[in-house]
Amino acid sequence: MSDATPSGPLPDPDGDDDLSPTARQLRDALSARAAQVRPTDRLEEIRMTSRASRRRSRAWAAVAGVAAVVVVGGGAYAVTQRSDGNVSTVAASTSASPSTSSAAPSTSAATTSAAPSTASGAPATSAAATGTATGTATGTATGGTLPSGASTVPVYWVGGQPAKLFREFVKAGSGQNDPTNALRAMLAGKASDPDYSSPWSADPTATVTSSGGRLVVDLSAAADSGSAGPGGAQLAVQQLVYTVTAAASSDDPVEVRVDGKARPSLFGTTVAQTLTRDPQADVQAPAWITSVTAAAGSVTVKGLGTAFEGTLMYTLTNSAGTEVARDAVQAGANGTFAPFSFTAQVPAGTYTVAVFAPDESGGEAGPTAGDTKTVTVP
Repeated sequence: MSDATPSGPLPDPDGDDDLSPTARQLRDALSARAAQVRPTDRLEEIRMTSRASRRRSRAWAAVAGVAAVVVVGGGAYAVTQRSDGNVSTVAASTSASPSTSSAAPSTSAATTSAAPSTASGAPATSAAATGTATGTATGTATGGTLPSGASTVPVYWVGGQPAKLFREFVKAGSGQNDPTNALRAMLAGKASDPDYSSPWSADPTATVTSSGGRLVVDLSAAADSGSAGPGGAQLAVQQLVYTVTAAASSDDPVEVRVDGKARPSLFGTTVAQTLTRDPQADVQAPAWITSVTAAAGSVTVKGLGTAFEGTLMYTLTNSAGTEVARDAVQAGANGTFAPFSFTAQVPAGTYTVAVFAPDESGGEAGPTAGDTKTVTVP
């Protein structure tokens, strides 16, 4: 039997005469069910459910956080880490990426023998991350006292193409505080790596003092008498700032004076009264090789670097100019510097090791500065 109930909106409930038997039965059933409903206060139940949900979310977040710490901590064991967060390494040598520079690579023994240094992935605003690694340094820039007594001091040089900053640890002079010794070494321009250079001129009377929360550099008028080249003045200023703040283990601003007086320009370029470090990624080379160790049939390379998604490239080229190895190695990502390490299996011979940031722009960004080292495998 077919149902004669019409389709469309239900009729007016006040007009019972217009309802079919089926519609009337449906209305009565719904009314009876509604009459049985008794509202209750579920606010506290809702609140308790919400709190439980938040606790579960926080628990999962904590688990994720621990996992991240484990990953980061695990990475730190790749190198020797000091209690202050620095990583013990040795001085680097540099040149441009092998495809973009013809500068001759530096020569080293089977194991690098440069003075010990530190390599840090800390932000550029913290100069303490690049303090000295040897000698007994006493005091800090706080209260006008600068560290002294280190046997080696950090000095930044200009190298690569395009020009970037690279660091060596050099033997400290005697009788001065560490920042003064580092400054004088930088001005003398005697880097151990021939790929490094400096536009500054020697000034054996230059000094660094601490006053009023600033590191005060006093130079002679001859110190910036050379040429920094097109666009090189800013990098030269950063070379000085990085050197002085690293040796002082301080992020205090730097004031440069010439013959005891404030000077508004260096290398013909106007400078601020007080200077601070530019971001590391802007001025520092994306890859430093800090140690190269050769053993029978292998080369182990360690360094510090940053690249897009953390991927640097390395190559090994033999004395005949033939590339015998090429691969990727993980370092810091997207402007954050972190240590890297790799081992390549090669037969006996002399090789040039190069580490550089690959060009991810399809050639639009131009070449990137790299680092090289020459090593002999027994």
